Amino acid sequence: MRRLILLFLVVLIALVAGAYAVAGSPSQGTTAFALVDPNGACPSSAPQCGSPALVDAHTHGFAGVTVGPFGPGDYCLTPSPGVDVVNTAAVAAEEIFYSTVFGVAGVRYPTSGPHCTTGQLEVKTFDSTPALTNQIGFTVIVP
Repeated sequence: MRRLILLFLVVLIALVAGAYAVAGSPSQGTTAFALVDPNGACPSSAPQCGSPALVDAHTHGFAGVTVGPFGPGDYCLTPSPGVDVVNTAAVAAEEIFYSTVFGVAGVRYPTSGPHCTTGQLEVKTFDSTPALTNQIGFTVIVP
């Protein structure tokens, strides 16, 4: 009987530890991802007209995106509650369908200072010259 109780306790501890390992620690926050259209609802004849917009069907964990203090090509993404963009290593990449030129998207750390508001994630997009541009759509993932 004691062996059965001991075995039960060992299995219970292993299940709890396994569930905690799979879920991650609470301080890690929630995984988030976004697809950013740099010009929102813009007619195809005017590739640089609109404000940046999150593409809802491909976004989870972000509440909004705005143009950053350096103008077009500088983006400030506001995470949803529970998403940690400060203590993680986010990744950004160009998305071809929403882009009109070839370029590069990069995340800027630290997430404080004269750039985006503290707690926002800053992404910059550059064309091949290299100069900031709002002609590059991008995806971003926050683990």
